[in-house]
Amino acid sequence: MTTLKVLIVIIVLGVVGVFAYDGVKVVGARRDVSNAASAAASAAASAISSSGNTQKASAVAQKTAKADGDVLTSFNWDPVKVKVTVTVSGKADSLVLHYFAKGLTDDIHSSASARPG
Repeated sequence: MTTLKVLIVIIVLGVVGVFAYDGVKVVGARRDVSNAASAAASAAASAISSSGNTQKASAVAQKTAKADGDVLTSFNWDPVKVKVTVTVSGKADSLVLHYFAKGLTDDIHSSASARPG
């Protein structure tokens, strides 16, 4: 009987460990996507400041997001507010969480803004 209890404890701890690992991966991916959005917005603002070309700024933002393994999903230059706003999308690698909550791992978005100058 004690062997069965030990086996159950080991299985429960294994399951909890796998979900904890996935949770850490998701939190890390959210942080990384947020950092990528900030970097892309900053790079785009710098490009606008130096060239005044919004197409070039968009390409720089896309390249910056891609370098971090993410995708630029939105780019907006507001000449009235003198502000660049970008949205970056990414995903988290997981062992099992994506089977239960795909939205937590595959649909991570973050937006950031920056001003040239």
